[in-house]
Amino acid sequence: MTFNQIILKNFKNNIRYYGMYIFSLITSIVLFFSFVTLKYTESINNEDSSTIIKKGAEIGANFLFVIIIIFLMYANYLFIKRRTKEFAMYQLIGLTKYHLLRILFLEQSVMFISTGLVGIFIGVFGSKILLMIVLKMLGISIGVSIGFQYMAVIQTAIMLFIAFVLILVQSYIFIKKRSILSLMDDKAKADTTHKKITVLEVIAGAFGIIMIATGYYLSTEMFSKFITQVGILIPGILILTIGGAYLFFRSSVSVIFKSLKRFKRGHVSITDVVFTASIMHRMKKNALSLTIIATISAVTVTVLCFSAINKAQGDDMVDMQSPQDIVYNDQQSAKKLEKQLNQHNIDYNIAYKEVAYVPIKKQDVFNIGSQNVKTSNVVITSDKYFKGIEAHGHKGQVIMPKSAQGNYDFKLGQDIVFKGDRDVAIKFNTEKTINAFQSTVSFNQPVFLLSDNLYQSLKSSAEETNKQYGFTIKNHDDMTQATDLSQSIEPKIETRDAIQDRVHQSIGILLFVTSFLGLAFLVASGCIIYIKQMDETEDEIENYRILCKMGYTHRDMLRGLSLKVMVNFGLPLIVSLGHAFFAATAFNQIMGTQQMLPIYIVMIAYSIVYCIFGIMSFIHSSRTVKHAI
Repeated sequence: MTFNQIILKNFKNNIRYYGMYIFSLITSIVLFFSFVTLKYTESINNEDSSTIIKKGAEIGANFLFVIIIIFLMYANYLFIKRRTKEFAMYQLIGLTKYHLLRILFLEQSVMFISTGLVGIFIGVFGSKILLMIVLKMLGISIGVSIGFQYMAVIQTAIMLFIAFVLILVQSYIFIKKRSILSLMDDKAKADTTHKKITVLEVIAGAFGIIMIATGYYLSTEMFSKFITQVGILIPGILILTIGGAYLFFRSSVSVIFKSLKRFKRGHVSITDVVFTASIMHRMKKNALSLTIIATISAVTVTVLCFSAINKAQGDDMVDMQSPQDIVYNDQQSAKKLEKQLNQHNIDYNIAYKEVAYVPIKKQDVFNIGSQNVKTSNVVITSDKYFKGIEAHGHKGQVIMPKSAQGNYDFKLGQDIVFKGDRDVAIKFNTEKTINAFQSTVSFNQPVFLLSDNLYQSLKSSAEETNKQYGFTIKNHDDMTQATDLSQSIEPKIETRDAIQDRVHQSIGILLFVTSFLGLAFLVASGCIIYIKQMDETEDEIENYRILCKMGYTHRDMLRGLSLKVMVNFGLPLIVSLGHAFFAATAFNQIMGTQQMLPIYIVMIAYSIVYCIFGIMSFIHSSRTVKHAI
């Protein structure tokens, strides 16, 4: 048999193992090429939107570059590791390590060139679909056309070339370090484990769970009890959760399975043989890779949750900057706009509001988070500026901006004692959550609504008074003309429509980039676990054959096989969802909101797609075992 025949036969024998790898590689190339193409698209007439899209595409392409390189190198490591016996056999028949590297060089060349061409071909059409999606997210209604971008092809080729070189270097180091004997034994090496539960294992397992729990606790209290130590806590929480996950996979899981085995007193079923023993003996060896996969998944879900929360908060962000169509804070400019609107016969309503930043003697009404804040000033306003909201005597109401809702803990029915010529105690019994003021006017704080008499008396001792003139244009068709008039008076003032477009575009591009990066992360991590599961199944074929000779059927082994797949896919998923949930909860605290629905939607969607890889892995493992026995 000639060397070329060996290469061809070897490639045919291994091509079935590369199916998922090739699919993931093509998907990654399509996404990368599409993102890079968006960087160079010239078909968007809106200059601001074009800048946002190109910047988002550039960020997405850079992240994808790193994801693809890491994924390819890790997947290649798994593949060459499972082929060690094959490499040893080739050396026994006279091939040198140079020949082995040549085989790998030719295999990788064929795969990279073919997947690169297919990925770029699909990416030409995918980039237009991608742009249509992002324009929909940004609310831009224009016709677009994307031509073939040579720069996108060049950047994709550079990315693939770098990955190709790194993979060859990785393969060279792997083969160069190992002798024929070590290659023969490498795949057969088992993860040594003590049959009995050791004290060190119990301590490490318990410590891992405690580390994760501590990290979760600190994340929930980071912006309340420990707000002054945020800079130190963030890296500390990352170390606790990632390190805790590693110890959990390495020791906690092993202790649990050993305890189950001990509890059964040696009475094991076929399920225990296929499932429990395999997981117990492999978990230590797989701990690092499972931790990496869990961390990648956690980052993906967390970023997607951040985007979803921002999307849900979009209208509140707009209200914080402009509660009405046009908002001024200067009386002279407001009068000029009134005059211009009247001259151009534009119907409008004007709402004047005012707040005062006044000193207080003491307050028991609110805390920031769970802290007992001793604040010296609060923001007050008069009930005459609001329709349907009244305050009588020494009783008031709390007006809470939606954006700050999650930052304050109210104890209604308590008093605030205001400083003045005479100290005045006001009881606050009710709270209303509305966006009535610009954040720059109310300092994004709760505003305490008083009767007009009390407000005027306390206003004299105010450290600062802010005014807000809000114009609502009755006929939205007049908004363009009103905007032009406003710009002629105050060029720096943005209308509500302009702010809304800017906020929604920023959120849209964030959601767009994170969604497709999440898809790339998901495909990469799912593919890695799929390859690992495939590798483990191949390693244990002899065990399944022995069980078959003992009288067990393929159906008998299926339950244990399904449980093993569930653990391999489920454990990293559960840990990653836990990490992401508490990270997203902390982000909610930063945003001052309690938006949990977007978090649940993202987690459910991610889990469903992730489980598809698990089902595919189970089907492949089941078929492999069935054919082997």
